[in-house]
Amino acid sequence: MTRILIVDDERDVIEYLADVMDLGGWQTSSAVNGVEAVLKVMDGGIDAVIMDIRMPKLDGVNALRIMKRIQPDLPVIMLTGQAGQGDMYESTRLGAFTCLMKPVEIDKLIETVRKMLAYKTVSPARAFG
Repeated sequence: MTRILIVDDERDVIEYLADVMDLGGWQTSSAVNGVEAVLKVMDGGIDAVIMDIRMPKLDGVNALRIMKRIQPDLPVIMLTGQAGQGDMYESTRLGAFTCLMKPVEIDKLIETVRKMLAYKTVSPARAFG
């Protein structure tokens, strides 16, 4: 079963997102900051990440940068309620699948996760051959 890491410094947001992922049939793990998230990715077993951009200790953009060095094909959705266009641009430049504004609608998030996971499973040969 697909395991999605949810990263946010607000526990109520983590709980909400975990409930949404449960509706989609995915297992979740959580982290409250970028440092904890990077350590979980290093430990393995994470198939995708949903991560807030603005967090203490290590923000989402820098955590994404490190995660992509560890696991370049790791699909990541970035969330933000207040980040500027620069953070969103930098996230996509670093390889985030997309950036979504908080609060995100349940249906939109589930649809985006499904697209992200489907995109991950398409091999380059199938996609372009």
